Amino acid sequence: MKYLTTLIVLLVLNTDSNFDYKKLIGTWSRKSIANTKDTGVFIFKSDSTASFEVRKANTDNLIAGMTGPYSILKSKGILKVTMLGKEKTFKIIKLSQDTLTFTNVTENKEAQTFVRSK
Repeated sequence: MKYLTTLIVLLVLNTDSNFDYKKLIGTWSRKSIANTKDTGVFIFKSDSTASFEVRKANTDNLIAGMTGPYSILKSKGILKVTMLGKEKTFKIIKLSQDTLTFTNVTENKEAQTFVRSK
């Protein structure tokens, strides 16, 4: 019984009530990425792989794309994505059904808001 109680306490302490991380799964886009008119698209899959694509603004043609693993530190609201052999850390500020806002901690950038693509 002592071990069961300890396990339950650890599980409760390790949960994060701020975000439902299942909402992260899917496609998120942002217009005007990197000071251009192009669109940035993040795709998060349930198998812990993420893709990032840059699409041309007026044609929606793919300019660049990369894929890699991601992980979430739920207790801290941290998203870690590894692409092209480099890990980047993002702090999730808002995660709702339609909006994902995070800041790139690795490169000390401003918060960016992505909207869910249908």
